[in-house]
Amino acid sequence: MKVAVLEYLTGGGMPTDANSLALYREGMAMLSALAIDLALCGHDVHTCLDGDKATRTSSILGGSHVHEVDRKNDDESWMDRWIEVALLCDQTIVIAPEIHQKLEYIVDRIRGAGARVLASSGAFLQATSDKLATANLFKQSRVPHPSTQTLSQFLTSIDPDQLQDNDDESVVTLKRRDGAGCVDMKVFDSPRILTEWLTNRTSRSLIGDDWIVQQWLAGRPASMALLVSDSWQLLGAVDQRIALENHPTQTEYSEVSYLGGTGPLAGVCIEQLMSLANQVRDALPSGAAGWIGIDFLVPNEAASSKDLVVIEVNPRLTTSYLGYRKWYGHTLADALLGNTTFTDRKDVLSQQLIEFDLSSL
Repeated sequence: MKVAVLEYLTGGGMPTDANSLALYREGMAMLSALAIDLALCGHDVHTCLDGDKATRTSSILGGSHVHEVDRKNDDESWMDRWIEVALLCDQTIVIAPEIHQKLEYIVDRIRGAGARVLASSGAFLQATSDKLATANLFKQSRVPHPSTQTLSQFLTSIDPDQLQDNDDESVVTLKRRDGAGCVDMKVFDSPRILTEWLTNRTSRSLIGDDWIVQQWLAGRPASMALLVSDSWQLLGAVDQRIALENHPTQTEYSEVSYLGGTGPLAGVCIEQLMSLANQVRDALPSGAAGWIGIDFLVPNEAASSKDLVVIEVNPRLTTSYLGYRKWYGHTLADALLGNTTFTDRKDVLSQQLIEFDLSSL
């Protein structure tokens, strides 16, 4: 099978500069891992790389056909090239962030051109890429989830007199409504501190409906990965390594960083995980497909799936692939395409220790 693996950060969608270098390395790690695994499964892999990176890095992609993308300023020449490559192939896998609806847009463009894309339906992508939409759907279906509101709603609901007198408010986080991972996430010790920060000059550019304010709940951050076609197939679950670091110049908040993961997840059984996954599935629009990640919290002494709290749903391949391939080997790529099924995963929480560290990329 001819398979196109198209990764946004490395394939021309975003120029590489000092600020995006870490993201570029993360994107390249996902791209190379999947490309190598697909090639080992016997597939003919095609990918796109931006400019001179095509020459310098093609050797790490396991013999894949590398198509160079000539990125001209801020136009979409890269998107046109992606479509050309996708049309050459039997199947296309897109790795792209939800920010600014990029994932939805890219999938829609490639599908609109007539190429096959292993991705969820537009309705599912829209509901999971918009964190406010996700929160509203979870609230309607009573899926455990932190209370969520837009920044505008938060500011409207705040009582200034109450904030002045109360220093014991709950910790809150400010994040992009269409964010990916921990990008631009900020944690404030109280709504009062967040409100005061919002009055300063550096934060006035924030658009109230493009950001959400969410409870910051205590617990062990974790994630599970599923392969979805006709059914939701659990691959496993891992602890997430999340760091809170003080901003060097803004003392009001801490910045959130995702450092990687360690598995298998202890203290949660397969039945709990599948119960939570089924709740998520039933709350969201139909049409999920491919790699789906669910980020959640494990409170201390969680006794059932009702105790687990869903944070967000990632409708795309994530860096957790780097860990799960250590469990499943290169056949994980074939399973993603639907060519292999892991029928018995009863041992999925008791396999050997895996760890993936983004700082080493």
